Amino acid sequence: MIRRNQPSLPPKQRSVRRCPLVASAEVTEPHSRALLSGRTSEIGLGGCYVDTLNSFPEGTLVGLRILRDHGVFETKAKVVYSDTGFGMGLAFTEMTPDQRSLLEAWLAEIVSQLRLVGSPH
Repeated sequence: MIRRNQPSLPPKQRSVRRCPLVASAEVTEPHSRALLSGRTSEIGLGGCYVDTLNSFPEGTLVGLRILRDHGVFETKAKVVYSDTGFGMGLAFTEMTPDQRSLLEAWLAEIVSQLRLVGSPH
């Protein structure tokens, strides 16, 4: 039975679809200049998840760099949740038009690859 009075988005549920992406990531806290290195596991237009043993606390504003063969994506983000020992979920807060275009191109590439993998031969 479906209950209609539940909130529209449960915790950690995203309003924008994310795609799998494994790439090197650097997350920097600008005031202390603390740098955490890790890798992304998924990404979307609104944010990403970074796998890392250490993470910044929820609410921390950070700089993010994702490095791939297809370029470097840089933006400002906010830690929306932190899974100690596993990683952190980041929401993008300030993205330049050029960086948004790069991210959109990456996502289009990922989606087209997923369709090829999932299509019958």
